[in-house]
Amino acid sequence: MKDRRSYVSPLDDRYYAECSELARYFSERRLLKERVDVEMRYLELLQRVGVAPKTDLPYVSVSYEEFKKKEKRLGHDVKAVEVCIRDVLSRRGGNVSSLIPYVHLGLTSEDVNSIAFGTMLKNALGKVMIPSYERLLERLADISRREAGTVMIARTHGRPAVPTTFGKEIAVFAYRLYERLEALKTTEPSAKVSGAVGTYASFYLIKGDLDWPKLLKEFVNSYGLDFVEYTTQIVPAERLSDILHILTCINQLIIGLTRDLWIYQTLGLLSFVRPGKVSSSTMPQKENPVDLEDAEGQAEIANSLLLFMTYRFQLSRLQRDLSDSPIRRNIVVALAHSLIACKRVQIALDAMKIERKAMVDEVRQHEEIFAEPVQLLMRLRKDENGYEKIKREVESGRFSRPHEYMDLIGDYTGIAKRLAKELRFQVSGAK
Repeated sequence: MKDRRSYVSPLDDRYYAECSELARYFSERRLLKERVDVEMRYLELLQRVGVAPKTDLPYVSVSYEEFKKKEKRLGHDVKAVEVCIRDVLSRRGGNVSSLIPYVHLGLTSEDVNSIAFGTMLKNALGKVMIPSYERLLERLADISRREAGTVMIARTHGRPAVPTTFGKEIAVFAYRLYERLEALKTTEPSAKVSGAVGTYASFYLIKGDLDWPKLLKEFVNSYGLDFVEYTTQIVPAERLSDILHILTCINQLIIGLTRDLWIYQTLGLLSFVRPGKVSSSTMPQKENPVDLEDAEGQAEIANSLLLFMTYRFQLSRLQRDLSDSPIRRNIVVALAHSLIACKRVQIALDAMKIERKAMVDEVRQHEEIFAEPVQLLMRLRKDENGYEKIKREVESGRFSRPHEYMDLIGDYTGIAKRLAKELRFQVSGAK
Protein backbone atom coordinates (compact mmCIF):
# COMPACT_ATOMS: atom_id res chain seq x y z
CA MET A 1 0.00 0.00 0.00
CA LYS A 2 1.36 3.41 -0.92
CA ASP A 3 1.63 6.00 1.84
CA ARG A 4 -0.53 9.09 1.90
CA ARG A 5 2.04 11.75 1.08
CA SER A 6 1.26 14.25 -1.63
CA TYR A 7 3.16 13.44 -4.81
CA VAL A 8 4.61 15.79 -7.38
CA SER A 9 4.25 13.40 -10.32
CA PRO A 10 0.90 12.04 -11.56
CA LEU A 11 2.78 8.79 -12.19
CA ASP A 12 2.75 8.29 -8.42
CA ASP A 13 -0.91 9.19 -8.09
CA ARG A 14 -3.34 9.42 -11.01
CA TYR A 15 -1.54 6.90 -13.23
CA TYR A 16 0.07 4.80 -10.51
CA ALA A 17 -2.07 1.69 -11.04
CA GLU A 18 -1.12 1.61 -14.73
CA CYS A 19 2.65 1.83 -14.24
CA SER A 20 3.31 0.58 -10.70
CA GLU A 21 4.65 -2.77 -11.96
CA LEU A 22 7.73 -0.91 -13.22
CA ALA A 23 8.63 -0.02 -9.63
CA ARG A 24 9.48 -3.67 -8.95
CA TYR A 25 12.30 -3.45 -11.46
CA PHE A 26 13.26 0.21 -11.84
CA SER A 27 13.10 2.51 -8.81
CA GLU A 28 15.39 4.12 -6.25
CA ARG A 29 14.77 1.26 -3.83
CA ARG A 30 15.47 -1.28 -6.54
CA LEU A 31 18.64 0.60 -7.45
CA LEU A 32 19.87 0.18 -3.87
CA LYS A 33 19.15 -3.55 -3.99
CA GLU A 34 20.97 -3.96 -7.31
CA ARG A 35 23.97 -2.00 -6.08
CA VAL A 36 24.24 -4.18 -2.98
CA ASP A 37 24.00 -7.26 -5.16
CA VAL A 38 26.83 -6.04 -7.42
CA GLU A 39 29.05 -5.23 -4.44
CA MET A 40 28.49 -8.62 -2.82
CA ARG A 41 28.96 -10.62 -6.00
CA TYR A 42 32.13 -8.69 -6.73
CA LEU A 43 33.32 -9.50 -3.20
CA GLU A 44 32.65 -13.14 -4.01
CA LEU A 45 34.78 -12.74 -7.17
CA LEU A 46 37.64 -11.35 -5.06
CA GLN A 47 37.38 -14.41 -2.84
CA ARG A 48 37.43 -16.72 -5.83
CA VAL A 49 40.62 -15.23 -7.28
CA GLY A 50 42.43 -15.29 -3.96
CA VAL A 51 42.26 -11.62 -3.03
CA ALA A 52 39.65 -11.58 -0.24
CA PRO A 53 39.58 -14.10 2.66
CA LYS A 54 37.58 -17.22 1.86
CA THR A 55 35.15 -16.99 4.74
CA ASP A 56 31.42 -17.60 4.40
CA LEU A 57 29.84 -14.73 2.48
CA PRO A 58 26.65 -13.68 4.30
CA TYR A 59 23.45 -12.43 2.75
CA VAL A 60 23.41 -8.65 3.10
CA SER A 61 20.28 -6.54 3.13
CA VAL A 62 20.57 -2.78 3.49
CA SER A 63 17.78 -0.65 4.95
CA TYR A 64 16.70 2.04 2.49
CA GLU A 65 16.15 4.49 5.32
CA GLU A 66 19.62 3.83 6.75
CA PHE A 67 21.12 4.20 3.28
CA LYS A 68 19.42 7.59 2.78
CA LYS A 69 20.77 8.82 6.11
CA LYS A 70 24.31 7.87 5.14
CA GLU A 71 23.92 9.34 1.66
CA LYS A 72 22.81 12.65 3.19
CA ARG A 73 25.82 12.66 5.53
CA LEU A 74 28.38 11.59 2.92
CA GLY A 75 26.96 13.33 -0.13
CA HIS A 76 27.70 10.28 -2.29
CA ASP A 77 25.20 7.50 -2.94
CA VAL A 78 27.53 4.66 -3.96
CA LYS A 79 29.88 5.37 -1.05
CA ALA A 80 26.83 5.23 1.21
CA VAL A 81 26.05 1.75 -0.16
CA GLU A 82 29.61 0.66 0.59
CA VAL A 83 29.48 2.00 4.15
CA CYS A 84 26.11 0.32 4.76
CA ILE A 85 27.53 -3.03 3.65
CA ARG A 86 30.61 -2.56 5.81
CA ASP A 87 28.34 -1.80 8.80
CA VAL A 88 26.34 -4.99 8.21
CA LEU A 89 29.52 -7.07 8.02
CA SER A 90 30.84 -5.39 11.15
CA ARG A 91 27.68 -6.25 13.07
CA ARG A 92 27.99 -9.88 11.99
CA GLY A 93 31.46 -10.02 13.60
CA GLY A 94 33.69 -13.08 13.60
CA ASN A 95 35.36 -14.09 10.35
CA VAL A 96 32.83 -12.09 8.36
CA SER A 97 34.35 -8.82 9.56
CA SER A 98 37.59 -9.78 7.80
CA LEU A 99 35.84 -9.01 4.51
CA ILE A 100 35.28 -5.33 5.38
CA PRO A 101 38.49 -3.95 3.76
CA TYR A 102 37.61 -5.67 0.47
CA VAL A 103 34.15 -4.14 -0.03
CA HIS A 104 34.21 -2.03 -3.22
CA LEU A 105 37.98 -2.68 -3.54
CA GLY A 106 39.23 -1.45 -6.92
CA LEU A 107 35.80 -0.40 -8.14
CA THR A 108 34.65 3.03 -9.18
CA SER A 109 31.03 4.06 -8.70
CA GLU A 110 30.23 3.63 -12.36
CA ASP A 111 31.40 0.02 -12.29
CA VAL A 112 28.60 -0.60 -9.81
CA ASN A 113 26.09 1.77 -11.38
CA SER A 114 26.47 0.53 -14.95
CA ILE A 115 25.58 -3.02 -13.90
CA ALA A 116 22.82 -1.89 -11.53
CA PHE A 117 21.14 0.40 -14.07
CA GLY A 118 21.73 -2.10 -16.87
CA THR A 119 20.05 -4.83 -14.85
CA MET A 120 17.10 -2.61 -13.97
CA LEU A 121 16.62 -1.62 -17.59
CA LYS A 122 16.91 -5.21 -18.79
CA ASN A 123 14.32 -6.41 -16.28
CA ALA A 124 11.96 -3.50 -16.87
CA LEU A 125 12.03 -4.17 -20.60
CA GLY A 126 11.85 -7.94 -20.40
CA LYS A 127 9.29 -8.30 -17.64
CA VAL A 128 7.05 -5.27 -18.21
CA MET A 129 7.50 -3.34 -21.45
CA ILE A 130 8.00 -6.17 -23.94
CA PRO A 131 5.07 -8.28 -22.63
CA SER A 132 2.80 -5.22 -22.86
CA TYR A 133 3.92 -4.53 -26.43
CA GLU A 134 3.38 -8.20 -27.29
CA ARG A 135 -0.21 -7.98 -26.05
CA LEU A 136 -0.77 -4.92 -28.22
CA LEU A 137 0.79 -6.73 -31.19
CA GLU A 138 -1.49 -9.74 -30.70
CA ARG A 139 -4.53 -7.45 -30.49
CA LEU A 140 -3.60 -5.63 -33.70
CA ALA A 141 -2.91 -8.90 -35.53
CA ASP A 142 -6.29 -10.26 -34.42
CA ILE A 143 -8.10 -7.17 -35.72
CA SER A 144 -6.12 -7.33 -38.94
CA ARG A 145 -7.13 -10.91 -39.68
CA ARG A 146 -10.73 -10.44 -38.60
CA GLU A 147 -11.20 -7.29 -40.71
CA ALA A 148 -9.11 -8.51 -43.65
CA GLY A 149 -12.03 -8.17 -46.06
CA THR A 150 -13.64 -5.02 -44.62
CA VAL A 151 -13.41 -2.66 -47.60
CA MET A 152 -12.95 1.04 -46.93
CA ILE A 153 -11.59 4.12 -48.65
CA ALA A 154 -7.87 4.77 -48.31
CA ARG A 155 -6.95 8.43 -48.03
CA THR A 156 -3.74 10.09 -49.16
CA HIS A 157 -3.21 13.73 -48.26
CA GLY A 158 -6.51 13.39 -46.38
CA ARG A 159 -8.47 12.89 -49.62
CA PRO A 160 -10.17 9.75 -50.97
CA ALA A 161 -7.62 7.77 -53.01
CA VAL A 162 -8.45 4.11 -53.80
CA PRO A 163 -10.07 1.25 -51.86
CA THR A 164 -8.23 -0.72 -49.19
CA THR A 165 -9.35 -2.87 -46.29
CA PHE A 166 -9.40 -1.94 -42.64
CA GLY A 167 -7.58 -5.15 -41.81
CA LYS A 168 -4.70 -4.37 -44.14
CA GLU A 169 -4.27 -0.86 -42.71
CA ILE A 170 -4.09 -2.28 -39.18
CA ALA A 171 -1.69 -4.98 -40.45
CA VAL A 172 0.78 -2.27 -41.45
CA PHE A 173 0.94 -1.00 -37.86
CA ALA A 174 1.15 -4.56 -36.53
CA TYR A 175 4.08 -5.46 -38.76
CA ARG A 176 5.94 -2.27 -37.93
CA LEU A 177 5.46 -2.92 -34.23
CA TYR A 178 6.63 -6.51 -34.66
CA GLU A 179 9.83 -5.43 -36.37
CA ARG A 180 10.71 -2.86 -33.71
CA LEU A 181 9.76 -5.25 -30.93
CA GLU A 182 12.13 -7.88 -32.26
CA ALA A 183 14.88 -5.26 -32.40
CA LEU A 184 14.17 -4.33 -28.78
CA LYS A 185 14.41 -7.96 -27.68
CA THR A 186 17.78 -8.48 -29.31
CA THR A 187 19.45 -5.25 -28.16
CA GLU A 188 20.96 -5.97 -24.76
CA PRO A 189 21.98 -3.25 -22.30
CA SER A 190 25.73 -3.00 -21.74
CA ALA A 191 27.89 -2.42 -18.67
CA LYS A 192 31.53 -2.06 -17.65
CA VAL A 193 33.90 -2.81 -14.80
CA SER A 194 37.17 -1.14 -15.75
CA GLY A 195 38.08 1.18 -12.89
CA ALA A 196 38.25 4.91 -12.43
CA VAL A 197 39.04 5.88 -16.04
CA GLY A 198 38.83 2.58 -17.90
CA THR A 199 42.47 1.51 -17.60
CA TYR A 200 41.90 -1.44 -15.20
CA ALA A 201 44.83 -0.04 -13.15
CA SER A 202 43.23 -0.69 -9.76
CA PHE A 203 42.62 -4.35 -10.54
CA TYR A 204 46.16 -5.02 -11.70
CA LEU A 205 47.46 -3.29 -8.56
CA ILE A 206 45.31 -5.62 -6.45
CA LYS A 207 46.59 -8.75 -8.22
CA GLY A 208 48.73 -8.31 -11.31
CA ASP A 209 48.89 -11.90 -12.52
CA LEU A 210 45.23 -12.20 -13.50
CA ASP A 211 43.48 -11.63 -16.84
CA TRP A 212 41.19 -8.99 -15.41
CA PRO A 213 39.37 -8.03 -18.64
CA LYS A 214 38.40 -11.68 -19.09
CA LEU A 215 37.30 -12.07 -15.45
CA LEU A 216 35.36 -8.82 -15.44
CA LYS A 217 33.70 -9.62 -18.75
CA GLU A 218 32.47 -12.91 -17.28
CA PHE A 219 31.27 -10.98 -14.23
CA VAL A 220 29.26 -8.49 -16.30
CA ASN A 221 27.94 -11.22 -18.61
CA SER A 222 26.64 -13.13 -15.58
CA TYR A 223 24.02 -10.37 -15.28
CA GLY A 224 22.89 -10.93 -18.87
CA LEU A 225 24.56 -7.68 -19.93
CA ASP A 226 27.05 -7.06 -22.72
CA PHE A 227 30.54 -6.17 -21.52
CA VAL A 228 32.24 -3.06 -22.89
CA GLU A 229 36.03 -3.30 -22.74
CA TYR A 230 36.95 0.18 -23.99
CA THR A 231 35.54 2.87 -21.69
CA THR A 232 36.33 6.04 -19.82
CA GLN A 233 34.88 6.09 -16.31
CA ILE A 234 31.50 5.52 -17.91
CA VAL A 235 30.09 3.12 -20.48
CA PRO A 236 29.87 4.53 -24.01
CA ALA A 237 26.17 5.27 -24.45
CA GLU A 238 25.53 4.04 -28.00
CA ARG A 239 23.88 0.80 -26.86
CA LEU A 240 21.63 2.60 -24.42
CA SER A 241 20.83 5.13 -27.12
CA ASP A 242 19.86 2.29 -29.47
CA ILE A 243 17.41 0.92 -26.90
CA LEU A 244 15.88 4.32 -26.17
CA HIS A 245 15.56 5.04 -29.88
CA ILE A 246 13.70 1.77 -30.46
CA LEU A 247 11.29 2.74 -27.68
CA THR A 248 10.89 6.13 -29.35
CA CYS A 249 9.98 4.43 -32.64
CA ILE A 250 7.40 2.25 -30.90
CA ASN A 251 5.85 5.33 -29.32
CA GLN A 252 5.78 7.04 -32.71
CA LEU A 253 3.90 4.01 -34.06
CA ILE A 254 1.41 4.33 -31.22
CA ILE A 255 0.96 8.04 -31.92
CA GLY A 256 0.40 7.33 -35.63
CA LEU A 257 -2.11 4.58 -34.84
CA THR A 258 -4.06 6.71 -32.38
CA ARG A 259 -4.25 9.61 -34.82
CA ASP A 260 -5.44 7.42 -37.69
CA LEU A 261 -8.10 5.77 -35.54
CA TRP A 262 -9.12 9.20 -34.23
CA ILE A 263 -9.62 10.47 -37.79
CA TYR A 264 -11.58 7.35 -38.76
CA GLN A 265 -13.97 8.02 -35.88
CA THR A 266 -14.45 11.65 -36.97
CA LEU A 267 -15.46 10.24 -40.38
CA GLY A 268 -18.03 8.02 -38.71
CA LEU A 269 -16.19 4.81 -39.61
CA LEU A 270 -15.33 3.88 -36.03
CA SER A 271 -16.76 4.57 -32.60
CA PHE A 272 -15.42 3.96 -29.12
CA VAL A 273 -18.14 2.81 -26.77
CA ARG A 274 -17.69 3.07 -23.01
CA PRO A 275 -21.00 2.02 -21.41
CA GLY A 276 -21.60 3.79 -18.12
CA LYS A 277 -18.61 6.10 -18.59
CA VAL A 278 -18.88 9.87 -18.93
CA SER A 279 -17.32 11.64 -21.92
CA SER A 280 -18.67 15.12 -21.22
CA SER A 281 -19.77 16.75 -17.97
CA THR A 282 -22.53 18.61 -19.82
CA MET A 283 -23.32 16.74 -23.08
CA PRO A 284 -24.79 13.31 -22.28
CA GLN A 285 -24.66 12.19 -25.93
CA LYS A 286 -20.90 12.40 -26.24
CA GLU A 287 -18.78 9.29 -26.77
CA ASN A 288 -15.27 10.67 -26.97
CA PRO A 289 -12.17 8.62 -27.89
CA VAL A 290 -10.56 9.60 -24.59
CA ASP A 291 -8.27 6.57 -24.30
CA LEU A 292 -6.87 7.20 -27.78
CA GLU A 293 -6.21 10.81 -26.90
CA ASP A 294 -4.65 9.92 -23.57
CA ALA A 295 -2.40 7.34 -25.26
CA GLU A 296 -1.26 9.96 -27.77
CA GLY A 297 -0.36 12.41 -25.02
CA GLN A 298 1.42 9.80 -22.92
CA ALA A 299 3.52 8.68 -25.90
CA GLU A 300 4.40 12.28 -26.72
CA ILE A 301 5.58 12.94 -23.16
CA ALA A 302 7.65 9.75 -23.28
CA ASN A 303 9.24 10.67 -26.58
CA SER A 304 10.11 14.18 -25.50
CA LEU A 305 12.21 12.51 -22.79
CA LEU A 306 13.46 9.58 -24.86
CA LEU A 307 14.65 11.69 -27.79
CA PHE A 308 16.53 13.99 -25.44
CA MET A 309 18.09 11.04 -23.60
CA THR A 310 18.97 9.17 -26.79
CA TYR A 311 21.46 11.81 -27.83
CA ARG A 312 22.34 13.38 -24.48
CA PHE A 313 23.76 10.19 -22.96
CA GLN A 314 26.45 10.10 -25.64
CA LEU A 315 28.01 13.29 -24.27
CA SER A 316 30.35 13.45 -21.29
CA ARG A 317 33.14 15.90 -20.49
CA LEU A 318 36.51 14.16 -20.77
CA GLN A 319 36.49 10.93 -18.73
CA ARG A 320 33.43 11.74 -16.61
CA ASP A 321 30.97 14.33 -15.40
CA LEU A 322 27.80 13.82 -13.37
CA SER A 323 25.32 15.68 -15.55
CA ASP A 324 23.95 12.37 -16.83
CA SER A 325 23.05 11.13 -13.32
CA PRO A 326 19.66 12.87 -12.92
CA ILE A 327 18.88 12.08 -16.55
CA ARG A 328 19.56 8.37 -16.13
CA ARG A 329 17.33 8.23 -13.07
CA ASN A 330 14.45 9.51 -15.21
CA ILE A 331 14.61 6.70 -17.77
CA VAL A 332 11.89 5.01 -15.75
CA VAL A 333 9.67 8.09 -16.15
CA ALA A 334 9.89 7.72 -19.93
CA LEU A 335 9.22 3.99 -19.60
CA ALA A 336 6.18 4.66 -17.42
CA HIS A 337 4.58 7.07 -19.89
CA SER A 338 5.36 4.62 -22.71
CA LEU A 339 3.72 1.79 -20.78
CA ILE A 340 0.59 3.82 -20.07
CA ALA A 341 0.37 4.78 -23.75
CA CYS A 342 0.52 1.13 -24.76
CA LYS A 343 -2.13 0.11 -22.23
CA ARG A 344 -4.47 2.97 -23.16
CA VAL A 345 -4.33 1.98 -26.83
CA GLN A 346 -5.33 -1.55 -25.87
CA ILE A 347 -8.26 -0.22 -23.85
CA ALA A 348 -9.34 1.84 -26.86
CA LEU A 349 -9.09 -1.16 -29.19
CA ASP A 350 -11.24 -3.21 -26.83
CA ALA A 351 -13.88 -0.46 -26.92
CA MET A 352 -13.63 0.06 -30.69
CA LYS A 353 -16.75 -0.55 -32.77
CA ILE A 354 -16.12 -0.86 -36.50
CA GLU A 355 -18.89 0.71 -38.56
CA ARG A 356 -18.61 -1.68 -41.52
CA LYS A 357 -21.81 -0.48 -43.23
CA ALA A 358 -20.59 3.12 -43.06
CA MET A 359 -17.32 2.04 -44.67
CA VAL A 360 -19.13 0.29 -47.55
CA ASP A 361 -21.56 3.20 -48.00
CA GLU A 362 -18.66 5.63 -48.22
CA VAL A 363 -17.01 3.52 -50.93
CA ARG A 364 -20.26 3.61 -52.94
CA GLN A 365 -20.56 7.36 -52.54
CA HIS A 366 -17.12 7.98 -54.00
CA GLU A 367 -17.10 6.45 -57.47
CA GLU A 368 -14.05 8.56 -58.31
CA ILE A 369 -11.83 6.22 -56.29
CA PHE A 370 -12.08 3.76 -59.19
CA ALA A 371 -10.62 6.27 -61.65
CA GLU A 372 -7.18 4.70 -61.34
CA PRO A 373 -8.11 1.16 -62.42
CA VAL A 374 -10.28 2.47 -65.25
CA GLN A 375 -7.50 4.60 -66.72
CA LEU A 376 -5.07 1.70 -66.33
CA LEU A 377 -7.37 -0.63 -68.27
CA MET A 378 -7.95 1.99 -70.99
CA ARG A 379 -4.20 2.37 -71.49
CA LEU A 380 -3.73 -1.38 -71.55
CA ARG A 381 -6.28 -1.38 -74.40
CA LYS A 382 -4.02 0.97 -76.36
CA ASP A 383 -5.78 4.22 -75.42
CA GLU A 384 -2.73 6.39 -74.80
CA ASN A 385 -4.92 9.23 -73.53
CA GLY A 386 -6.78 7.09 -71.03
CA TYR A 387 -5.47 9.00 -68.00
CA GLU A 388 -6.33 12.41 -69.46
CA LYS A 389 -9.84 11.33 -70.49
CA ILE A 390 -10.68 9.97 -67.05
CA LYS A 391 -9.21 13.02 -65.34
CA ARG A 392 -11.50 15.30 -67.38
CA GLU A 393 -14.50 13.15 -66.48
CA VAL A 394 -13.64 13.29 -62.79
CA GLU A 395 -13.13 17.06 -62.88
CA SER A 396 -16.44 17.59 -64.64
CA GLY A 397 -18.27 15.29 -62.23
CA ARG A 398 -19.26 12.86 -64.99
CA PHE A 399 -17.11 9.87 -63.97
CA SER A 400 -18.62 6.55 -63.00
CA ARG A 401 -17.30 3.02 -63.30
CA PRO A 402 -18.02 1.73 -66.82
CA HIS A 403 -19.96 -1.53 -66.64
CA GLU A 404 -17.59 -3.25 -69.06
CA TYR A 405 -14.80 -2.92 -66.49
CA MET A 406 -16.72 -4.04 -63.43
CA ASP A 407 -15.62 -7.68 -63.47
CA LEU A 408 -12.00 -6.71 -64.02
CA ILE A 409 -11.96 -4.06 -61.32
CA GLY A 410 -13.99 -5.71 -58.57
CA ASP A 411 -13.40 -3.97 -55.26
CA TYR A 412 -9.89 -2.98 -56.42
CA THR A 413 -8.18 -3.90 -53.18
CA GLY A 414 -5.47 -6.06 -54.74
CA ILE A 415 -4.06 -8.50 -52.22
CA ALA A 416 -5.05 -6.40 -49.20
CA LYS A 417 -7.23 -9.20 -47.83
CA ARG A 418 -4.46 -11.76 -48.24
CA LEU A 419 -1.89 -9.51 -46.61
CA ALA A 420 -4.12 -9.06 -43.59
CA LYS A 421 -5.16 -12.71 -43.40
CA GLU A 422 -1.61 -14.02 -43.69
CA LEU A 423 -0.22 -11.74 -41.04
CA ARG A 424 1.75 -14.14 -38.88
CA PHE A 425 4.66 -13.58 -36.55
CA GLN A 426 7.34 -15.81 -35.15
CA VAL A 427 7.59 -13.86 -31.94
CA SER A 428 10.81 -14.52 -30.05
CA GLY A 429 10.88 -14.73 -26.29
CA ALA A 430 11.16 -11.67 -24.10
CA LYS A 431 14.45 -10.80 -22.41
